[in-house]
Amino acid sequence: MTNPMYMKTTKTILSAVAAATIIFSSCATNKIAKVQISSEVKGSKESTSSSFVKKKDGSIVYYQSLKLVKGVFSAPHLLADGKIKIMPSEIVAYQSEDHYSVSQTTFSNGRKSFVAVETLPGFAVRVVKGKLNIYCKKFFNGRAAINEFYIQSGNDGKIFTYSPELMKKMIEDNQVALTYFNDDKKESDISKKLQTTAEMYNSTLLMSKN
Repeated sequence: MTNPMYMKTTKTILSAVAAATIIFSSCATNKIAKVQISSEVKGSKESTSSSFVKKKDGSIVYYQSLKLVKGVFSAPHLLADGKIKIMPSEIVAYQSEDHYSVSQTTFSNGRKSFVAVETLPGFAVRVVKGKLNIYCKKFFNGRAAINEFYIQSGNDGKIFTYSPELMKKMIEDNQVALTYFNDDKKESDISKKLQTTAEMYNSTLLMSKN
């Protein structure tokens, strides 16, 4: 005959084990849910990725990686996340780990070019960012590829082909930058002079507002 006290004790132990199992299962489920939510937030492309493309309709698509692919048997294109092929005709701008670049289709003027080294053909790399942006694009003059510069006031301003007259007009509200740019003895290399002038303009303009 089975001892009633033994059965009661066994039943109590089994109930406790079952309760503990339910509690553990519940905690484990909650823990997994929290990890998944945390992972989704952390893995958000908008918050963690610096690589993106801007499409012709104005929409922006973010990626974890964006690589320029060029080869003898392959038309230049971007490879997003190691598997998504993006052609130059599909976008108007892109940001990779190396640079931000815009398509010549967005320029207000300038000669069309399909030469490039560090970016997609027909795209210009932004070399200075700020209130005054400077872009550089390769242009083939019939003998060699040369640099052609473009300037833009603010991020929403039109992008124009650089000229000394236009540059002076765009920086006329900053005497420090204008004086430097007008001094022909400061720098003979136009690329360095433009970058220095733009950086000077952006930094002194920022200081004047503080």
